[in-house]
Amino acid sequence: MYLTICIPTRNRQRYCIEAIKAIAESDETDFEVIVADNSDDASILGDYFRTEVNDSRFRLLPPTDTVMPMVDNWERTIPEVRGRWISMIGDDDHMDPSVLQVIRRYEREQPELEVVAWGRMNYNWPDNRTITTLAAVPMGHATHVPDKKIVRDQLYRWSQREKRPIGGLGIYHGAVRRSLMERIKRKYSNRYFENPTVDFDNICKAVHEAKAMVFCQRPFSVLGACAASNSASTQSFEAMQKLVDEFYRELGSHERIEDEDFPFSPRLPGLAIITSIASATWWFCRKYGVDNEGFQENFAHSAVHECLSSRTVEEYRIKVEGFRQGFAAFEGGKWSSHFNPPAEFFPSTAQNELCGVHKNTMYIRESGLEKITTPAEFYHFAEAFVMPVRHLVSARQAFAA
Repeated sequence: MYLTICIPTRNRQRYCIEAIKAIAESDETDFEVIVADNSDDASILGDYFRTEVNDSRFRLLPPTDTVMPMVDNWERTIPEVRGRWISMIGDDDHMDPSVLQVIRRYEREQPELEVVAWGRMNYNWPDNRTITTLAAVPMGHATHVPDKKIVRDQLYRWSQREKRPIGGLGIYHGAVRRSLMERIKRKYSNRYFENPTVDFDNICKAVHEAKAMVFCQRPFSVLGACAASNSASTQSFEAMQKLVDEFYRELGSHERIEDEDFPFSPRLPGLAIITSIASATWWFCRKYGVDNEGFQENFAHSAVHECLSSRTVEEYRIKVEGFRQGFAAFEGGKWSSHFNPPAEFFPSTAQNELCGVHKNTMYIRESGLEKITTPAEFYHFAEAFVMPVRHLVSARQAFAA
């Protein structure tokens, strides 16, 4: 078995079933799908697998007696994996199994390859369009070998000073070789996944440990956002607060997202995503002695960018106040002076309104996609705009540094 796609899911069975149905349409045979069900009602997916799934490529891990924290649901999938390579997607996402052809090509040319990343499309399910929304399709198809020093600076130090550090070079909407996951478990607390911000937990460790990494600009998966997803919470403070509260209820005895010495809680209104990522990178570097000099100042600049992405003046005010509280308590307020958001803020009237191509990504207004109702349908629609897989696999172009 070459590739295993894992789909952890909780109480979003109808989206998960759509993900299963879409992947099952693939003609590829050298892959498997493991669905790890952590739902309150085991019967929905249990009955679906028993009556509808007649495909040996798919397996179901049923719920346990008690609800697991998300990190534990991810953790239990890896011992079940048969594939040489492993990928994780959300239950409201889509992934094209033909990516295994590209991974094979890369592995032939880079025998020590352990992480493969690719472009990801973005799509909002029809039930998650409370505001004007845009779907996104990366248009590139080049292959890059990332410079490890630059990647580590961007991840651990937040050297780009943008809203988010570099992502994708991990198991979530990427692929990690099984042997690297075993090495991670041996080195890091005898677990595959440790921090509750599971995707960045893995990115931090994979980037630190991988012998070789490759990034393909061509998209092979879709980050879907349904009404119940974490991504949906960016459209509503109330939805974000509800998801954060539920997350903490189910966290159990695991590492808290915020450390005592990093007082930027995901409970701060509107800041759950950026603070959970920042906390995960800070936690990793502190716990495992990874040099992240410059992170504090860079994070302060990133926080300003986060505030400036606000859609309304009120949202801007709330985010600024949340960060100010955090920086006042962070290392005795040492970095507060680096958090300098403008006193006045004027939100863009064109945010999420304009469609077209910008910086090698095509943006499509989703109000015009009435007949496209799932991430998989959007992926097949968008395939008309991107490089066919067969051309990527047969190409003999050199890797770009």
